[in-house]
Amino acid sequence: MGTETTPPPDPSSPAAQQERETGQAPQPAAQTVTAEQLGPQAAPCTTVKADGDTWLDQAHALVQDNTCEPAVWFDNFFNRDHILLDLRPSVFIILRNTARWTEGHPVAYVQDFHLALELPQWERLLRKSRLYIESRPDADPYTAQPGQPVQPGVNRATGVRQPIIGVRVDPYTRPHTLVRIDSGIRINIHPDAFIRMRYQYLKTFGEVYLIRFSEIAMWQAVEHFSNTSQVDLERKITTFTLVRWGNNVTYIEDTPGVTWNTGISFFTQLTPKSAIFYDTSMWGVNDPEWIIQNYRVGSQYRRNFYRPWLFFELEPEVTWPKDESGHRKSTYAFMATLEIQFGK
Repeated sequence: MGTETTPPPDPSSPAAQQERETGQAPQPAAQTVTAEQLGPQAAPCTTVKADGDTWLDQAHALVQDNTCEPAVWFDNFFNRDHILLDLRPSVFIILRNTARWTEGHPVAYVQDFHLALELPQWERLLRKSRLYIESRPDADPYTAQPGQPVQPGVNRATGVRQPIIGVRVDPYTRPHTLVRIDSGIRINIHPDAFIRMRYQYLKTFGEVYLIRFSEIAMWQAVEHFSNTSQVDLERKITTFTLVRWGNNVTYIEDTPGVTWNTGISFFTQLTPKSAIFYDTSMWGVNDPEWIIQNYRVGSQYRRNFYRPWLFFELEPEVTWPKDESGHRKSTYAFMATLEIQFGK
């Protein structure tokens, strides 16, 4: 923040010896000069304008600048230490618009919204905390699978999820261990408060294997207690490919037995801006007996295009659920998603 000074040359350095021998000052080392450098006086929320920006860039910058400003103000006002835990900006917004076609049904349109905001450092406990808001009223019936962790605000009978607002805290973070606690409330005519805790531990084997164990416990005021145990085994094939075997077992209070889910996924990076994964999974229950309710085979292609904050996804799948007579019939579906991100 003060005036920079250049230290005197070291007499023993090669540059100083060259000056004594030739009588000429050594040439300065080559340096990379940037076209524009934002200094302390620059507004941290101002989006840098570039030649060729269109109305789409201007609309994106307008929303991004307006949402960034409150976070910067709080961080400076409370003199907060900036610790980036999940490698996301202090304000991060995701808008997703999805069209889904399912065999035998009309096209359904799904809109998702997610906002995460880092909180100021009010107390030591809140130093690693974020406020988040999610609105996914129609997505879970299509994307969630039985046996996976129960999400707050989800109606178990219909699978519809109401908007929620919560605060997430990471009180213990180490290279191989994570403890995360979040609590909040479902925004509805009948609010439903919740508190959820996640413990995660991972261990590597050699240079290509990794095993990850997670325990996710949640209590809701209306639907009470649920707990999910997860075990994932991963193997790195190359720098750009990965295979994962995921397993979940979920217990829900007042529900007999448990639901389970297992599946294998293959991830590969196609280009620096695109990737695809293929996955197979099946899920079922263990009460009154162990049965498989459904099988699934699908894939998802994701690409960043046109602008760094624009993404699209293509996701075909086929499932084999049981009908009322106990027979299985294949059901085809396809999802196309456009995602817009804002972050500072």
